[in-house]
Amino acid sequence: MRKKLIKSMAVATAAMMAAVSMTGCGSSASATTSTEAVSSEAKGAETEVSTEAAEPTEESTMDAEAEKAEKEAKEAEAAAVSAAEKADMQAAAGTIVVDGYEWGPGVDKVVFELPEEAESADAAKAVINTNHVEREVSEVYLSDEKGNKTEGSSKYVTAVLKTSYENSGSPFVYDFKVTMMNDWAETYPVIGALTVAAGGETKTVGINQDLINSRIAPEAELFADRDSFSGKYKNPMTGEEEEITLQRGAYEPEALADDGAKNPLLIWLHGQGEGGTDIEISLLGNEVTALTRDEIQSQFTTEGGADGTYVLAVQTPTYWMDGGDGTNSSGDLISRYTEALMDTIDDYVKNHPDVDTNRIYLSGCSNGGYMTVNMAIQYPDYWAAIAPNCEAYAYNVYERDADGKYVSKSVGNAMGGAVVNVPTDEKWMTDEKIEKLAKIPSWFLASADDSIVNPLQYELPTYQALLKAGAKNTWFSYFENIQGTDSPEAVYLGHWVWAKYFNNEVTKVQDPEKIKEASDENFGFTPSNDGGGSMQASDENGTYNTIFEWMNAQSK
Repeated sequence: MRKKLIKSMAVATAAMMAAVSMTGCGSSASATTSTEAVSSEAKGAETEVSTEAAEPTEESTMDAEAEKAEKEAKEAEAAAVSAAEKADMQAAAGTIVVDGYEWGPGVDKVVFELPEEAESADAAKAVINTNHVEREVSEVYLSDEKGNKTEGSSKYVTAVLKTSYENSGSPFVYDFKVTMMNDWAETYPVIGALTVAAGGETKTVGINQDLINSRIAPEAELFADRDSFSGKYKNPMTGEEEEITLQRGAYEPEALADDGAKNPLLIWLHGQGEGGTDIEISLLGNEVTALTRDEIQSQFTTEGGADGTYVLAVQTPTYWMDGGDGTNSSGDLISRYTEALMDTIDDYVKNHPDVDTNRIYLSGCSNGGYMTVNMAIQYPDYWAAIAPNCEAYAYNVYERDADGKYVSKSVGNAMGGAVVNVPTDEKWMTDEKIEKLAKIPSWFLASADDSIVNPLQYELPTYQALLKAGAKNTWFSYFENIQGTDSPEAVYLGHWVWAKYFNNEVTKVQDPEKIKEASDENFGFTPSNDGGGSMQASDENGTYNTIFEWMNAQSK
Protein backbone atom coordinates (compact mmCIF):
# COMPACT_ATOMS: atom_id res chain seq x y z
CA MET A 1 0.00 0.00 0.00
CA ARG A 2 1.21 3.49 -0.69
CA LYS A 3 -0.16 6.94 0.00
CA LYS A 4 -0.95 9.60 -2.50
CA LEU A 5 -1.18 13.25 -1.47
CA ILE A 6 -4.09 14.86 -3.23
CA LYS A 7 -4.42 18.63 -3.30
CA SER A 8 -7.80 19.70 -4.62
CA MET A 9 -9.45 23.09 -4.87
CA ALA A 10 -13.07 23.95 -4.31
CA VAL A 11 -15.38 23.34 -7.25
CA ALA A 12 -16.34 27.00 -7.20
CA THR A 13 -12.73 28.10 -7.09
CA ALA A 14 -11.83 25.82 -9.99
CA ALA A 15 -14.61 27.25 -12.09
CA MET A 16 -13.56 30.75 -11.15
CA MET A 17 -9.96 30.10 -12.17
CA ALA A 18 -11.01 28.69 -15.53
CA ALA A 19 -13.37 31.57 -16.10
CA VAL A 20 -11.03 34.39 -15.14
CA SER A 21 -7.64 33.10 -16.24
CA MET A 22 -8.11 34.73 -19.63
CA THR A 23 -8.59 38.15 -18.11
CA GLY A 24 -6.39 37.94 -15.10
CA CYS A 25 -8.66 38.91 -12.24
CA GLY A 26 -10.76 37.12 -9.68
CA SER A 27 -12.54 37.52 -6.39
CA SER A 28 -12.15 36.09 -2.95
CA ALA A 29 -15.84 35.65 -2.23
CA SER A 30 -16.61 32.15 -3.44
CA ALA A 31 -19.94 30.94 -4.75
CA THR A 32 -22.52 29.54 -2.38
CA THR A 33 -24.10 26.27 -3.49
CA SER A 34 -26.69 23.97 -1.96
CA THR A 35 -23.85 21.67 -0.96
CA GLU A 36 -21.51 24.20 0.61
CA ALA A 37 -20.76 21.48 3.14
CA VAL A 38 -18.13 20.12 0.76
CA SER A 39 -15.71 21.49 3.28
CA SER A 40 -11.98 20.96 3.74
CA GLU A 41 -11.52 18.84 0.63
CA ALA A 42 -13.57 21.20 -1.47
CA LYS A 43 -11.77 24.22 -0.07
CA GLY A 44 -8.27 23.21 -1.05
CA ALA A 45 -7.06 21.44 2.09
CA GLU A 46 -4.55 18.63 1.58
CA THR A 47 -6.04 15.21 2.23
CA GLU A 48 -4.12 11.97 2.48
CA VAL A 49 -5.90 9.12 0.73
CA SER A 50 -4.65 5.54 1.07
CA THR A 51 -4.77 3.67 -2.22
CA GLU A 52 -4.23 0.07 -3.23
CA ALA A 53 -2.74 -1.00 -6.52
CA ALA A 54 -5.90 -0.05 -8.37
CA GLU A 55 -5.95 3.60 -7.38
CA PRO A 56 -9.12 5.58 -7.81
CA THR A 57 -8.68 8.67 -9.91
CA GLU A 58 -8.61 12.07 -8.27
CA GLU A 59 -11.91 12.85 -9.97
CA SER A 60 -13.63 9.72 -8.62
CA THR A 61 -12.30 10.39 -5.13
CA MET A 62 -13.60 13.96 -5.23
CA ASP A 63 -16.98 12.79 -6.57
CA ALA A 64 -17.33 10.21 -3.79
CA GLU A 65 -16.41 12.68 -1.09
CA ALA A 66 -18.72 15.32 -2.55
CA GLU A 67 -21.56 12.79 -2.61
CA LYS A 68 -20.87 11.83 1.00
CA ALA A 69 -20.71 15.48 2.07
CA GLU A 70 -23.98 16.24 0.29
CA LYS A 71 -25.67 13.33 2.05
CA GLU A 72 -24.38 14.51 5.43
CA ALA A 73 -25.54 18.05 4.69
CA LYS A 74 -29.05 16.84 3.88
CA GLU A 75 -29.17 14.79 7.07
CA ALA A 76 -28.04 17.78 9.14
CA GLU A 77 -30.63 20.00 7.51
CA ALA A 78 -33.36 17.43 8.17
CA ALA A 79 -32.32 17.35 11.84
CA ALA A 80 -32.51 21.15 12.00
CA VAL A 81 -35.98 21.11 10.43
CA SER A 82 -37.11 18.52 12.96
CA ALA A 83 -35.73 20.59 15.85
CA ALA A 84 -37.51 23.69 14.57
CA GLU A 85 -40.81 21.86 14.15
CA LYS A 86 -40.70 20.37 17.65
CA ALA A 87 -39.92 23.70 19.32
CA ASP A 88 -42.26 25.07 21.97
CA MET A 89 -42.55 28.38 20.13
CA GLN A 90 -41.40 29.92 16.87
CA ALA A 91 -39.27 33.01 16.46
CA ALA A 92 -41.34 35.99 15.39
CA ALA A 93 -38.50 37.04 13.11
CA GLY A 94 -34.80 36.53 12.56
CA THR A 95 -31.78 38.45 11.33
CA ILE A 96 -28.44 37.29 9.96
CA VAL A 97 -25.31 39.26 10.82
CA VAL A 98 -22.76 39.47 8.01
CA ASP A 99 -19.14 40.40 8.69
CA GLY A 100 -16.04 40.69 6.51
CA TYR A 101 -13.29 38.08 6.59
CA GLU A 102 -10.10 37.50 4.63
CA TRP A 103 -11.95 35.15 2.24
CA GLY A 104 -15.01 37.39 1.87
CA PRO A 105 -18.29 37.64 3.80
CA GLY A 106 -19.42 35.26 6.51
CA VAL A 107 -22.64 34.93 8.49
CA ASP A 108 -21.39 34.68 12.06
CA LYS A 109 -24.55 35.41 14.06
CA VAL A 110 -28.26 34.75 13.88
CA VAL A 111 -30.56 36.98 15.93
CA PHE A 112 -33.88 35.45 17.04
CA GLU A 113 -36.78 37.78 17.82
CA LEU A 114 -38.91 35.97 20.40
CA PRO A 115 -42.68 36.18 20.84
CA GLU A 116 -42.05 36.95 24.54
CA GLU A 117 -39.16 38.13 26.69
CA ALA A 118 -36.60 35.62 27.91
CA GLU A 119 -34.57 35.78 31.12
CA SER A 120 -31.66 33.68 29.83
CA ALA A 121 -30.52 31.55 26.90
CA ASP A 122 -28.52 28.34 26.58
CA ALA A 123 -26.21 27.13 23.80
CA ALA A 124 -26.11 23.50 24.98
CA LYS A 125 -28.87 22.21 22.71
CA ALA A 126 -28.70 24.83 19.98
CA VAL A 127 -29.01 23.59 16.39
CA ILE A 128 -28.52 26.02 13.51
CA ASN A 129 -28.43 25.38 9.76
CA THR A 130 -27.73 28.33 7.45
CA ASN A 131 -28.22 28.10 3.70
CA HIS A 132 -28.35 24.28 3.84
CA VAL A 133 -25.16 23.97 5.90
CA GLU A 134 -24.85 22.78 9.51
CA ARG A 135 -23.22 25.41 11.73
CA GLU A 136 -21.48 25.04 15.06
CA VAL A 137 -22.95 27.32 17.73
CA SER A 138 -20.24 28.68 20.01
CA GLU A 139 -22.34 30.96 22.21
CA VAL A 140 -25.93 32.03 22.84
CA TYR A 141 -26.88 35.19 24.75
CA LEU A 142 -29.62 37.76 25.26
CA SER A 143 -29.13 40.72 22.96
CA ASP A 144 -30.62 43.70 21.22
CA GLU A 145 -31.99 43.48 17.68
CA LYS A 146 -28.49 43.89 16.21
CA GLY A 147 -26.89 41.06 18.15
CA ASN A 148 -25.19 43.16 20.84
CA LYS A 149 -25.19 41.65 24.34
CA THR A 150 -27.63 43.15 26.82
CA GLU A 151 -28.27 42.92 30.55
CA GLY A 152 -31.63 41.74 31.84
CA SER A 153 -34.56 40.24 29.97
CA SER A 154 -34.89 40.66 26.23
CA LYS A 155 -37.05 39.63 23.29
CA TYR A 156 -33.88 39.01 21.29
CA VAL A 157 -31.46 36.08 21.51
CA THR A 158 -28.28 35.83 19.44
CA ALA A 159 -26.57 32.61 18.40
CA VAL A 160 -22.87 33.06 17.59
CA LEU A 161 -21.71 30.73 14.83
CA LYS A 162 -18.20 29.40 14.41
CA THR A 163 -17.09 30.89 11.10
CA SER A 164 -14.17 29.75 8.98
CA TYR A 165 -13.15 29.56 5.35
CA GLU A 166 -14.42 25.97 5.25
CA ASN A 167 -17.78 26.94 6.74
CA SER A 168 -18.36 30.64 6.32
CA GLY A 169 -22.07 30.62 5.60
CA SER A 170 -21.40 33.12 2.82
CA PRO A 171 -24.54 34.94 1.65
CA PHE A 172 -22.88 35.72 -1.70
CA VAL A 173 -23.25 33.84 -4.97
CA TYR A 174 -20.83 34.20 -7.87
CA ASP A 175 -22.16 34.43 -11.42
CA PHE A 176 -19.79 32.26 -13.48
CA LYS A 177 -21.79 32.49 -16.71
CA VAL A 178 -22.53 36.14 -17.36
CA THR A 179 -21.18 38.86 -15.08
CA MET A 180 -18.31 37.09 -13.30
CA MET A 181 -19.35 39.05 -10.22
CA ASN A 182 -20.66 38.44 -6.73
CA ASP A 183 -24.20 39.21 -5.68
CA TRP A 184 -26.43 38.47 -2.72
CA ALA A 185 -28.01 35.02 -2.78
CA GLU A 186 -31.67 35.05 -3.80
CA THR A 187 -32.59 33.06 -0.69
CA TYR A 188 -30.85 32.31 2.60
CA PRO A 189 -32.83 29.79 4.69
CA VAL A 190 -32.04 29.64 8.40
CA ILE A 191 -33.40 26.61 10.25
CA GLY A 192 -32.93 25.41 13.82
CA ALA A 193 -33.73 25.81 17.47
CA LEU A 194 -32.24 26.96 20.78
CA THR A 195 -33.23 26.94 24.44
CA VAL A 196 -34.34 29.91 26.54
CA ALA A 197 -35.82 30.49 29.98
CA ALA A 198 -39.03 32.49 29.63
CA GLY A 199 -41.89 33.00 32.08
CA GLY A 200 -40.27 30.71 34.59
CA GLU A 201 -40.11 27.82 32.12
CA THR A 202 -37.44 26.33 29.89
CA LYS A 203 -38.58 26.51 26.28
CA THR A 204 -37.16 25.80 22.86
CA VAL A 205 -37.48 28.45 20.18
CA GLY A 206 -37.58 27.33 16.56
CA ILE A 207 -36.82 29.18 13.35
CA ASN A 208 -37.36 28.25 9.71
CA GLN A 209 -37.19 31.42 7.67
CA ASP A 210 -35.59 32.91 4.58
CA LEU A 211 -33.44 35.72 6.00
CA ILE A 212 -31.66 37.03 2.90
CA ASN A 213 -33.63 40.27 3.16
CA SER A 214 -33.30 40.40 6.92
CA ARG A 215 -29.59 41.00 7.22
CA ILE A 216 -27.26 43.53 8.79
CA ALA A 217 -23.57 44.11 8.15
CA PRO A 218 -22.31 46.19 11.10
CA GLU A 219 -18.78 46.80 9.80
CA ALA A 220 -19.98 47.67 6.31
CA GLU A 221 -22.49 50.07 7.84
CA LEU A 222 -19.54 52.08 9.16
CA PHE A 223 -19.18 53.26 5.55
CA ALA A 224 -22.19 55.44 6.26
CA ASP A 225 -21.56 58.21 3.73
CA ARG A 226 -22.93 56.50 0.61
CA ASP A 227 -23.94 58.00 -2.69
CA SER A 228 -23.15 57.86 -6.39
CA PHE A 229 -21.46 60.14 -8.88
CA SER A 230 -22.63 60.49 -12.47
CA GLY A 231 -21.35 62.27 -15.54
CA LYS A 232 -21.16 62.06 -19.32
CA TYR A 233 -17.94 60.74 -20.85
CA LYS A 234 -16.70 59.65 -24.26
CA ASN A 235 -16.48 55.89 -24.68
CA PRO A 236 -12.86 55.18 -25.75
CA MET A 237 -13.94 52.37 -28.09
CA THR A 238 -17.05 53.79 -29.75
CA GLY A 239 -16.22 57.47 -29.46
CA GLU A 240 -19.81 58.09 -28.39
CA GLU A 241 -20.86 59.97 -25.28
CA GLU A 242 -22.26 57.82 -22.49
CA GLU A 243 -23.45 58.39 -18.95
CA ILE A 244 -21.38 56.69 -16.27
CA THR A 245 -22.41 56.26 -12.66
CA LEU A 246 -20.02 55.05 -9.97
CA GLN A 247 -21.08 54.06 -6.46
CA ARG A 248 -19.09 55.19 -3.46
CA GLY A 249 -19.07 54.64 0.27
CA ALA A 250 -16.90 56.39 2.83
CA TYR A 251 -15.82 55.63 6.37
CA GLU A 252 -15.43 58.91 8.22
CA PRO A 253 -14.25 58.59 11.83
CA GLU A 254 -16.03 61.14 14.00
CA ALA A 255 -12.77 62.12 15.66
CA LEU A 256 -11.34 63.28 12.33
CA ALA A 257 -14.34 65.39 11.40
CA ASP A 258 -14.05 67.23 14.72
CA ASP A 259 -10.28 67.59 15.05
CA GLY A 260 -9.91 70.83 13.08
CA ALA A 261 -6.97 69.39 11.15
CA LYS A 262 -6.33 68.25 7.60
CA ASN A 263 -6.73 64.47 7.43
CA PRO A 264 -5.45 61.72 5.11
CA LEU A 265 -7.67 59.82 2.66
CA LEU A 266 -7.16 56.17 1.67
CA ILE A 267 -9.04 55.06 -1.45
CA TRP A 268 -9.79 51.40 -2.23
CA LEU A 269 -10.64 49.99 -5.68
CA HIS A 270 -12.22 46.52 -5.78
CA GLY A 271 -11.45 43.46 -7.87
CA GLN A 272 -13.36 41.91 -10.77
CA GLY A 273 -15.95 40.15 -8.65
CA GLU A 274 -17.08 43.19 -6.68
CA GLY A 275 -18.45 45.43 -9.43
CA GLY A 276 -22.12 46.36 -9.72
CA THR A 277 -24.39 48.87 -8.03
CA ASP A 278 -24.30 47.72 -4.39
CA ILE A 279 -21.33 49.13 -2.50
CA GLU A 280 -21.65 46.45 0.20
CA ILE A 281 -20.55 43.85 -2.36
CA SER A 282 -17.29 45.80 -2.68
CA LEU A 283 -16.91 46.28 1.08
CA LEU A 284 -17.44 42.61 1.95
CA GLY A 285 -16.20 40.75 -1.14
CA ASN A 286 -12.69 41.81 -0.19
CA GLU A 287 -12.24 42.64 3.49
CA VAL A 288 -12.33 46.40 2.99
CA THR A 289 -14.03 46.70 6.36
CA ALA A 290 -10.65 45.88 7.94
CA LEU A 291 -9.53 49.41 7.06
CA THR A 292 -11.88 50.75 9.75
CA ARG A 293 -10.30 48.73 12.55
CA ASP A 294 -7.98 50.22 15.15
CA GLU A 295 -5.03 48.06 14.07
CA ILE A 296 -4.88 49.95 10.78
CA GLN A 297 -6.51 53.27 11.69
CA SER A 298 -4.03 53.83 14.53
CA GLN A 299 -1.13 53.83 12.07
CA PHE A 300 -2.35 57.04 10.43
CA THR A 301 -1.41 60.12 12.40
CA THR A 302 -1.90 63.85 11.90
CA GLU A 303 0.05 66.52 13.72
CA GLY A 304 -2.36 68.48 15.86
CA GLY A 305 -5.23 66.16 14.99
CA ALA A 306 -6.72 62.78 15.80
CA ASP A 307 -5.29 59.48 14.63
CA GLY A 308 -6.97 57.76 11.70
CA THR A 309 -7.79 58.17 8.04
CA TYR A 310 -10.86 58.59 5.91
CA VAL A 311 -11.50 55.55 3.71
CA LEU A 312 -13.32 55.84 0.38
CA ALA A 313 -14.44 52.78 -1.60
CA VAL A 314 -15.57 53.28 -5.19
CA GLN A 315 -17.49 50.72 -7.27
CA THR A 316 -17.74 50.40 -11.04
CA PRO A 317 -20.87 48.91 -12.68
CA THR A 318 -18.74 46.51 -14.76
CA TYR A 319 -14.96 46.16 -14.44
CA TRP A 320 -12.16 48.67 -13.99
CA MET A 321 -10.46 46.84 -16.88
CA ASP A 322 -13.41 47.53 -19.19
CA GLY A 323 -12.07 49.43 -22.19
CA GLY A 324 -15.51 50.40 -23.47
CA ASP A 325 -17.27 47.22 -24.58
CA GLY A 326 -18.44 45.97 -21.19
CA THR A 327 -15.95 43.11 -21.03
CA ASN A 328 -12.88 42.49 -18.90
CA SER A 329 -9.58 43.06 -20.68
CA SER A 330 -6.05 41.79 -20.08
CA GLY A 331 -5.02 45.18 -18.73
CA ASP A 332 -3.53 46.48 -21.97
CA LEU A 333 -5.87 49.41 -22.53
CA ILE A 334 -7.10 52.54 -20.77
CA SER A 335 -10.22 52.01 -18.68
CA ARG A 336 -13.47 53.59 -19.85
CA TYR A 337 -13.89 54.69 -16.21
CA THR A 338 -10.61 56.62 -15.94
CA GLU A 339 -12.00 60.15 -16.15
CA ALA A 340 -15.20 59.27 -14.29
CA LEU A 341 -13.24 57.81 -11.37
CA MET A 342 -11.03 60.87 -11.15
CA ASP A 343 -14.10 63.11 -11.08
CA THR A 344 -15.74 60.87 -8.45
CA ILE A 345 -12.70 61.11 -6.18
CA ASP A 346 -12.17 64.81 -6.77
CA ASP A 347 -15.84 65.52 -6.04
CA TYR A 348 -15.55 63.71 -2.71
CA VAL A 349 -12.40 65.64 -1.80
CA LYS A 350 -13.95 69.00 -2.71
CA ASN A 351 -16.98 68.21 -0.54
CA HIS A 352 -14.75 67.29 2.39
CA PRO A 353 -12.46 70.32 2.84
CA ASP A 354 -10.64 68.71 5.78
CA VAL A 355 -9.10 66.09 3.46
CA ASP A 356 -5.39 66.78 3.10
CA THR A 357 -4.81 66.89 -0.66
CA ASN A 358 -1.14 66.19 -0.02
CA ARG A 359 -2.02 62.87 1.64
CA ILE A 360 -4.32 61.00 -0.72
CA TYR A 361 -3.40 57.31 -1.04
CA LEU A 362 -4.69 54.99 -3.75
CA SER A 363 -4.87 51.22 -3.42
CA GLY A 364 -6.74 48.30 -4.95
CA CYS A 365 -6.54 44.62 -5.83
CA SER A 366 -6.43 42.78 -9.14
CA ASN A 367 -8.81 44.76 -11.38
CA GLY A 368 -8.51 47.52 -8.81
CA GLY A 369 -4.73 47.09 -8.81
CA TYR A 370 -4.79 47.68 -12.55
CA MET A 371 -6.89 50.79 -11.99
CA THR A 372 -4.54 52.00 -9.26
CA VAL A 373 -1.61 51.89 -11.69
CA ASN A 374 -3.73 53.32 -14.51
CA MET A 375 -4.82 56.29 -12.39
CA ALA A 376 -1.25 56.89 -11.23
CA ILE A 377 -0.11 57.06 -14.85
CA GLN A 378 -2.99 59.26 -16.00
CA TYR A 379 -2.90 61.62 -12.99
CA PRO A 380 0.62 61.31 -11.54
CA ASP A 381 0.50 64.55 -9.55
CA TYR A 382 -2.63 63.72 -7.56
CA TRP A 383 -1.41 60.92 -5.31
CA ALA A 384 0.85 60.92 -2.27
CA ALA A 385 1.44 57.17 -2.71
CA ILE A 386 -0.04 54.07 -4.33
CA ALA A 387 -0.26 50.47 -3.08
CA PRO A 388 -1.34 48.07 -5.86
CA ASN A 389 -2.25 44.51 -4.77
CA CYS A 390 -1.75 41.76 -7.42
CA GLU A 391 -2.10 44.49 -10.01
CA ALA A 392 -3.17 43.53 -13.53
CA TYR A 393 -1.81 46.45 -15.55
CA ALA A 394 -0.18 44.57 -18.42
CA TYR A 395 3.52 44.91 -19.12
CA ASN A 396 3.05 43.82 -22.75
CA VAL A 397 0.27 44.27 -25.28
CA TYR A 398 -1.79 41.12 -25.84
CA GLU A 399 -2.45 39.68 -29.28
CA ARG A 400 -5.83 40.30 -30.91
CA ASP A 401 -7.48 38.91 -34.04
CA ALA A 402 -8.95 40.85 -36.95
CA ASP A 403 -12.16 41.43 -34.99
CA GLY A 404 -10.28 42.91 -32.07
CA LYS A 405 -10.80 39.89 -29.82
CA TYR A 406 -7.98 38.44 -27.75
CA VAL A 407 -6.10 35.46 -29.15
CA SER A 408 -5.93 32.74 -26.52
CA LYS A 409 -4.30 29.37 -26.00
CA SER A 410 -4.69 26.42 -23.65
CA VAL A 411 -2.04 25.72 -21.04
CA GLY A 412 -1.76 23.05 -18.38
CA ASN A 413 -1.94 23.79 -14.69
CA ALA A 414 -2.79 22.12 -11.39
CA MET A 415 -6.49 22.33 -12.18
CA GLY A 416 -6.02 20.37 -15.41
CA GLY A 417 -5.76 23.28 -17.81
CA ALA A 418 -6.68 26.88 -18.45
CA VAL A 419 -7.15 29.29 -21.32
CA VAL A 420 -4.89 32.33 -21.34
CA ASN A 421 -4.39 35.28 -23.65
CA VAL A 422 -1.21 35.55 -25.70
CA PRO A 423 1.21 38.43 -25.01
CA THR A 424 3.16 40.10 -27.82
CA ASP A 425 6.62 41.66 -27.67
CA GLU A 426 5.15 45.17 -27.76
CA LYS A 427 5.31 47.00 -24.45
CA TRP A 428 2.14 48.37 -22.91
CA MET A 429 4.10 49.61 -19.90
CA THR A 430 6.12 52.06 -21.98
CA ASP A 431 9.16 54.03 -20.85
CA GLU A 432 6.99 57.14 -20.67
CA LYS A 433 4.59 55.43 -18.26
CA ILE A 434 7.46 54.11 -16.18
CA GLU A 435 8.87 57.63 -15.94
CA LYS A 436 5.56 58.88 -14.53
CA LEU A 437 5.21 56.01 -12.06
CA ALA A 438 8.80 56.35 -10.88
CA LYS A 439 8.02 59.75 -9.36
CA ILE A 440 5.23 58.39 -7.14
CA PRO A 441 5.99 56.55 -3.88
CA SER A 442 4.70 53.02 -4.38
CA TRP A 443 4.48 49.69 -2.61
CA PHE A 444 3.50 46.66 -4.69
CA LEU A 445 2.50 43.26 -3.32
CA ALA A 446 1.91 39.87 -4.90
CA SER A 447 2.33 36.15 -4.29
CA ALA A 448 4.61 33.94 -6.36
CA ASP A 449 1.90 31.31 -6.79
CA ASP A 450 -0.66 33.71 -8.27
CA SER A 451 -2.27 31.72 -11.09
CA ILE A 452 -4.78 34.44 -12.00
CA VAL A 453 -2.46 37.40 -12.63
CA ASN A 454 0.96 35.95 -13.41
CA PRO A 455 3.48 38.21 -11.63
CA LEU A 456 6.10 37.38 -14.28
CA GLN A 457 3.93 39.07 -16.91
CA TYR A 458 2.66 41.97 -14.82
CA GLU A 459 4.12 43.52 -11.69
CA LEU A 460 7.61 41.95 -11.55
CA PRO A 461 8.89 43.40 -14.86
CA THR A 462 7.12 46.67 -14.06
CA TYR A 463 8.85 46.94 -10.70
CA GLN A 464 12.28 46.17 -12.15
CA ALA A 465 11.70 48.78 -14.86
CA LEU A 466 10.83 51.35 -12.18
CA LEU A 467 14.08 50.67 -10.34
CA LYS A 468 16.12 50.91 -13.53
CA ALA A 469 14.40 54.23 -14.26
CA GLY A 470 15.68 55.59 -10.95
CA ALA A 471 12.65 55.15 -8.69
CA LYS A 472 13.78 55.41 -5.07
CA ASN A 473 10.79 55.18 -2.76
CA THR A 474 9.25 52.12 -4.40
CA TRP A 475 8.88 48.76 -2.65
CA PHE A 476 7.62 45.24 -3.27
CA SER A 477 6.39 42.57 -0.85
CA TYR A 478 6.46 39.14 -2.52
CA PHE A 479 4.96 36.15 -0.73
CA GLU A 480 5.42 32.42 -1.31
CA ASN A 481 1.72 31.75 -0.82
CA ILE A 482 -1.25 33.14 1.05
CA GLN A 483 -1.76 31.44 4.38
CA GLY A 484 -4.84 32.28 6.38
CA THR A 485 -5.08 34.25 9.60
CA ASP A 486 -8.84 34.16 10.22
CA SER A 487 -8.57 30.49 9.18
CA PRO A 488 -4.94 29.57 10.02
CA GLU A 489 -5.24 26.13 8.42
CA ALA A 490 -6.22 27.58 5.04
CA VAL A 491 -3.89 28.23 2.13
CA TYR A 492 -5.73 30.42 -0.35
CA LEU A 493 -5.26 31.03 -4.04
CA GLY A 494 -2.05 32.96 -4.58
CA HIS A 495 -4.07 35.76 -6.14
CA TRP A 496 -5.60 36.65 -2.78
CA VAL A 497 -2.64 38.72 -1.59
CA TRP A 498 -5.08 41.39 -0.40
CA ALA A 499 -5.65 39.12 2.61
CA LYS A 500 -2.12 40.02 3.74
CA TYR A 501 -2.86 43.69 3.18
CA PHE A 502 -6.09 43.75 5.19
CA ASN A 503 -4.57 41.56 7.92
CA ASN A 504 -1.77 44.14 8.35
CA GLU A 505 0.82 41.48 7.49
CA VAL A 506 2.72 43.36 4.79
CA THR A 507 5.78 44.17 6.86
CA LYS A 508 8.90 43.52 4.78
CA VAL A 509 10.09 44.09 1.24
CA GLN A 510 12.33 42.63 -1.43
CA ASP A 511 15.86 43.95 -1.96
CA PRO A 512 15.54 46.64 -4.67
CA GLU A 513 19.25 46.68 -5.48
CA LYS A 514 19.26 42.95 -6.16
CA ILE A 515 16.20 43.24 -8.39
CA LYS A 516 17.55 46.24 -10.26
CA GLU A 517 20.64 44.31 -11.36
CA ALA A 518 18.99 40.90 -11.87
CA SER A 519 18.86 39.16 -15.24
CA ASP A 520 17.22 35.86 -14.22
CA GLU A 521 13.70 34.82 -15.21
CA ASN A 522 12.37 35.74 -11.76
CA PHE A 523 13.76 39.27 -11.98
CA GLY A 524 15.79 38.76 -8.81
CA PHE A 525 12.76 38.24 -6.55
CA THR A 526 12.92 35.79 -3.63
CA PRO A 527 9.42 35.10 -2.28
CA SER A 528 9.07 35.06 1.49
CA ASN A 529 6.20 34.50 3.88
CA ASP A 530 8.08 36.51 6.48
CA GLY A 531 6.23 39.73 5.71
CA GLY A 532 6.98 39.51 1.99
CA GLY A 533 10.74 40.06 1.99
CA SER A 534 14.04 40.23 3.84
CA MET A 535 14.26 43.91 4.77
CA GLN A 536 12.16 46.85 5.89
CA ALA A 537 11.13 49.76 3.72
CA SER A 538 12.83 53.05 4.53
CA ASP A 539 13.19 56.58 3.23
CA GLU A 540 14.56 59.88 4.47
CA ASN A 541 11.87 59.95 7.17
CA GLY A 542 12.72 56.61 8.73
CA THR A 543 12.21 52.85 8.61
CA TYR A 544 8.73 51.34 8.48
CA ASN A 545 7.22 48.27 10.12
CA THR A 546 4.15 47.97 7.89
CA ILE A 547 2.82 49.17 4.56
CA PHE A 548 0.36 51.46 6.36
CA GLU A 549 3.03 53.01 8.54
CA TRP A 550 4.97 53.79 5.35
CA MET A 551 1.85 55.11 3.64
CA ASN A 552 1.12 57.44 6.54
CA ALA A 553 4.54 59.05 6.15
CA GLN A 554 4.10 59.86 2.47
CA SER A 555 3.12 63.40 1.56
CA LYS A 556 3.44 65.39 -1.64
